[in-house]
Amino acid sequence: MSSDQASRLRSMAQGLRPEAPLFAARVLAITSGKGGVGKTNVVAGLALSLAQLGQRVVVMDADFGLANLDILLGLSPKYTLEHVLRGEKVLEEILLDGPMGVRIIPASSGIQELTHLDTVSEMRLVQGLQRVAETADWLLIDTAAGIHDSVLKLLMAAQEVILVTTPEPTSLVDAYAMVKVLHLREASKPVWLLVNNGQSMDEAQETVDQLQAATERFLGKQLKVLGLIPNDPHILQAVRQQRGVVDLFPRSPASLAFRALARQLLGQVSLQPDGFASFWRQLASDEPQ
Repeated sequence: MSSDQASRLRSMAQGLRPEAPLFAARVLAITSGKGGVGKTNVVAGLALSLAQLGQRVVVMDADFGLANLDILLGLSPKYTLEHVLRGEKVLEEILLDGPMGVRIIPASSGIQELTHLDTVSEMRLVQGLQRVAETADWLLIDTAAGIHDSVLKLLMAAQEVILVTTPEPTSLVDAYAMVKVLHLREASKPVWLLVNNGQSMDEAQETVDQLQAATERFLGKQLKVLGLIPNDPHILQAVRQQRGVVDLFPRSPASLAFRALARQLLGQVSLQPDGFASFWRQLASDEPQ
């Protein structure tokens, strides 16, 4: 994005529809240092659990390289973000109604990354998201895995970040690399650590301790601990049936864990009165935070 484009988008984000209420929804980005850690399952589980608590949830599938949230939930989008960015549809026309009232903004595999969109496309996305978000309590962003410019831009723009890892050493190394990059860009950025697919609480605690020790020693940063999603065969069964585990197996260990984590987030992630404006001002910025 050129500096001129970014300047126009910043001005737009600062002045969008001043007569409308400011978007106060909590904006969380869910990410991982590497693929294969079950990040999208986590997004779906948290979204459905928040909805069960009476929250209005919108999920944006921002994994443009491998969009699969709709597949995971058994949804078949006719239109995707690609149609919005091309001006063929407005955002409300592509929204999918998921389980428990969760609304999904489907991505399309292989479309341009957010950092490469022209100003007109960015404007269509910004204005559409504002309209949709005015009726939401949470905007969850399912990012791609890894440290890429488009991923980092979303993470910097979000209010808080949930970093999903597993106990495997390679996953821990990549998780630390993600924390380091985020810390160098914005040391105060809140990062929640979520251990997925843990065999026990002891294993999860060991994972947390290892990553905490590294981030405190080398970065001087304290991570926020969200908790553990246990290894649960019900998750695989739900994936095969293209249903959320919280929906299909509400009493399973994973579902109970997701609900506990949703209650924790609801109690500890505060509303930001200018959340939308702040989100898009930062997304529009060319400079690292």
